[in-house]
Amino acid sequence: MKNKSDDGMGGLGAQIMMASELGSAIVVLTVAGYFAGAWLDGRFQSSPYGVIVGISVGFGLGIAFVIKRSNDMDKKS
Repeated sequence: MKNKSDDGMGGLGAQIMMASELGSAIVVLTVAGYFAGAWLDGRFQSSPYGVIVGISVGFGLGIAFVIKRSNDMDKKS
């Protein structure tokens, strides 16, 4: 018997979609943090501290998103 998720996809397909969503979120937020930090470095002549802070904040937000999304998925199942 196949395990079906709420969206009608098979269990493996849903897991692959979830993994790519979470991975993409971390990458996108980290890259956005880099660009925000680079902009701040240019604005305030503070290189490389803006980039370091931007990447750290972006990565932290990505991890927070993954944790929140995982907790939401646990509550649904």
